Amino acid sequence: MTIKNKLLIIAGIGLLAGASSCKKFLDVNKNPNIANTVEPNLLLPSTEIYIGSALGVDFETNGSIWAQYWTQNPNSSQFRQLEQYQPTSDDYNSSWQLLYANAGEDLYQLEKLAIDKKQKQYQAIALVLKAYVFQLVTDAWGDAPFAEALKGSRDDGHIVSPHYDAQQVIYTGIISLIDQGTALMDPSDPVHPGADDLIYGGDMEKWQKFANTLKLRVLLRMSEKDPATAQAGITALGSGPFLADGEDAQINYSAASGQKNPLYSEQVGLQQTQNVVASRTCIDSMNSNNDYRLLVFYESISSGAYVGITQGNFDAVVAPGSYSIPSYYVAGDAQNDLSALAPVKLLTGYESLFLQAEAAVRYTGGDAESLFMQGIAASFNSYASAFNDNGVPAADAYDIYVNGDTSAGAPPAYWSQFPATGTVQQKIRHIITQKWFSMCGNQGFEAWCEWRRTGYPDFFVHSANSLIGNVFPRRFIYPNTEVTRNANFPGLKSVTDKVWWDIH
Repeated sequence: MTIKNKLLIIAGIGLLAGASSCKKFLDVNKNPNIANTVEPNLLLPSTEIYIGSALGVDFETNGSIWAQYWTQNPNSSQFRQLEQYQPTSDDYNSSWQLLYANAGEDLYQLEKLAIDKKQKQYQAIALVLKAYVFQLVTDAWGDAPFAEALKGSRDDGHIVSPHYDAQQVIYTGIISLIDQGTALMDPSDPVHPGADDLIYGGDMEKWQKFANTLKLRVLLRMSEKDPATAQAGITALGSGPFLADGEDAQINYSAASGQKNPLYSEQVGLQQTQNVVASRTCIDSMNSNNDYRLLVFYESISSGAYVGITQGNFDAVVAPGSYSIPSYYVAGDAQNDLSALAPVKLLTGYESLFLQAEAAVRYTGGDAESLFMQGIAASFNSYASAFNDNGVPAADAYDIYVNGDTSAGAPPAYWSQFPATGTVQQKIRHIITQKWFSMCGNQGFEAWCEWRRTGYPDFFVHSANSLIGNVFPRRFIYPNTEVTRNANFPGLKSVTDKVWWDIH
């Protein structure tokens, strides 16, 4: 059965039943009585679920460990190779598959189908999500199939061994995809997605903001390597509009069977073993800043304290319960069923505001301080219900963070005070570090990408069990499926080889 025909049997929201694990691809029933026709409203949710599965499991786990939010539990062993900075090609087979053969193929077919049926809003979303997928791919692996990718069927040239494009070329292509998608977006078009769009429910105004914000992210990723192109593109973007507070692009999950957060479902498949715990790098930084987001991103020990483990120190002899673990709000508590409800976040309002703040510092001259403070507020507001669960309204937690707590003699958090009179690099250091706090456990891969791009936060420590010395990992390893099946595979890269935009 071809990939195209396989996709024709995927049906709507029921896809959630198959997207529970990055190690097990979507398990779809094959009914020979279903005709080989499909509508865009069946393909769109399938691709969103595939993206959520890749982003929410392998990318989140890998990113959150290398961004030093999480570390290997000394009382288990699942991610020791990541902590040793020696992942293998087999570790990335499923995420590559989910992004290329699953999400990518769905998007390719969705775009063609939408063109054929003259459904421009579906076409627009397909183009922008394809840009999003390819950015995930190239930011993780560097050079990758792009121009010849997704063309394996006979109708599309039967390219089963696509050539690899340089990351710089892929970035140019990503920007083009976003521009093509944005040009098609029309909120007044009566033919648009509805409930089949699991991210925005067919709200094309939000999709316009998503596209602009994604383009801003892409351009800023180029800022250290190609600042002229970044500046020109950001200047042309103007004021967007961009995603705002409360407009997070995310996929929501439920407690229903087969519709649970993919990371939690993965953990269930591993007998709910708690494989990740809190990293001291993040815990100590948040503790020293009186950051109430600790209540959201981690779970306290019995004394009410938040305690982390030194990054990669899985040889330590520690008693269970003497260290914090990631909370169920970020799907990190393997033994708490509420982890099933955690969303997978693609782009967030707080990321958008921090991107705008950095653009203002580097290029546009806007009010970076105001955007910075709005970004912090949006981070707290995004977890308002979690703060309420813990008896601390998000507004109060934010106020204590930025203004201090006079009743307890606690000063304002260092990282909440924008260095308005500082240098460009001092301002960027604060913006990126604050973004890092906000992405704890919910956008781990993006946080790791931003660390690679900027060098911030600048207080990371080398894994206590690194097998490659005092250096950090800079990329994912190409999957074994490419090594063995793609005749044009260009050769393996080391985990320490930098991608094109990483100059630090």
